[in-house]
Amino acid sequence: MISESFLWWSLAAVLLFWSVGAYNRLVRLRSLALRSFSALATPMQRYAEIVQFGSAIPVSPADTAFIAPTQAWAGLQGAQAQFSASLAVARSRPLDGAAINALAAADTVLQMAWLRVATEGATGTGPVLPDTAQAQWNEARQQIRPAAQSFAQAVHSYNAAINQFPAMLLAWLFGFRTATSLPTDP
Repeated sequence: MISESFLWWSLAAVLLFWSVGAYNRLVRLRSLALRSFSALATPMQRYAEIVQFGSAIPVSPADTAFIAPTQAWAGLQGAQAQFSASLAVARSRPLDGAAINALAAADTVLQMAWLRVATEGATGTGPVLPDTAQAQWNEARQQIRPAAQSFAQAVHSYNAAINQFPAMLLAWLFGFRTATSLPTDP
């Protein structure tokens, strides 16, 4: 006959091993989400670089009209400053919902400001964006989409693990919080 203390010790060992495994899974998924955000932040930084360097010098002598500042260009530079600040905060807290929501809003404003500058140049009411700047912008956007989708998948896996019972008890005990992902473009 198995002694009662043996059963209790066996149960305690199983619970301990389960707890360690579940905790390690939560840490691994959180780490994956953080790495995914780092991969997303790098191409997002390109937006700021394109606006900063694009406003400083024309890409070629044919792009000299690009130097003339306009209200739309000033708006783009302001949107870039807001985006850079939001990106810096999101880098320090990539799983914080408020930081990610602020970054998403700043990205939307930056996209609209870029479109306004591009539209003014196309209609002849403002300086024309150099083709190289538009190409760099599109390239950055193409790099951001898959990185944002990867981040969203990592956040989804992390949130799913946190919300599973009984792992949610460990998540609550050790301070794991649900994360927010950036909205991805269709």
